[in-house]
Amino acid sequence: MTKLLEILLLTLAYLSTPTQAKKKPMNVLFIANDDLIPMIKALDPKKYSYMHTPNLDEFTKHSLVLRNSHVQQAVCSPSRTSLLFGRRPDTTKVYDLITNTREVACKDCITIPGIFTESGYFTVGMGKIFHDGIASNFSDPQSWTDLNGTTTYHNYFEGIRRYHNVSSYNVDEEKTGQTRDSQVRDHAVSWLRNLSRRDSDKPWFVAVGFRKPHLSFASPSRFFDLYPEDEIKLANNPYAPRDMPEIAYASWELQNYPDVAATGFKGHINETLVNWKAKEEVRAYQAGVSYTDYNIGVVLDELKALGHWNDTIIVFWGDHGYKLGQHG
Repeated sequence: MTKLLEILLLTLAYLSTPTQAKKKPMNVLFIANDDLIPMIKALDPKKYSYMHTPNLDEFTKHSLVLRNSHVQQAVCSPSRTSLLFGRRPDTTKVYDLITNTREVACKDCITIPGIFTESGYFTVGMGKIFHDGIASNFSDPQSWTDLNGTTTYHNYFEGIRRYHNVSSYNVDEEKTGQTRDSQVRDHAVSWLRNLSRRDSDKPWFVAVGFRKPHLSFASPSRFFDLYPEDEIKLANNPYAPRDMPEIAYASWELQNYPDVAATGFKGHINETLVNWKAKEEVRAYQAGVSYTDYNIGVVLDELKALGHWNDTIIVFWGDHGYKLGQHG
């Protein structure tokens, strides 16, 4: 996280130097992901030989990949708040999914998108960047360019929430509607096109937050097809490590889904899902990773088609990982 902030801040410092005064600063495409194990084939071809991530594989070839990065806390809101505000959880006072740091510790602190807004960038966000709802006053409106003359959440695109009552969905979007990630992907493409058509030298900062592979594991059917049911493997040792503190274990989110609760799973330490259900969840998670890979590919391809590949800094980051029975 520290290195990411250093890169962004050094970029701003470089772009504001006198030697660059006549040159338009670089645009920024800031892509966030939720609950992602870095199951990207190019990062570990042997370990993740079975994964289908062609777009991220290609992207890593052109990127600075930070392999020794760590989150401050393995929970969505504390991690995102820490990264976006550039402060540790013991400073932001955010340890849960509802506390807003601006109300308890960091009222006037500036965020990453806020830095770019104050530096003259046109800033716009969509999807999950800050944690949802009251934890960020609906995506921290003051961080972004004001699009509608107010400072309400209406200047930020979340998408319509569907597919959230079951832990995994094999989705036919033509019949039942787009997932939120598909909506956000298409919204991002529209914004890139709109920004490219502007008659303005003002650089832009576009933040795009994809939710999958976060629960519920809902992805279009074609991504499930990449992972045949009979090829899904479970972790060799899904049990808790010896002397593990109880605070390090949690499965409350998964066990609250009705289809998981119906198996009798209570989420106790060293209790495991029945194998058929565990394989169903692992398959759906892997499909979610490939779905996000596809969505990122669509956005990056549009960036190239619009002629902005060489004048845009692209950052891809995740709030924290996930465990599918593994110890690490």
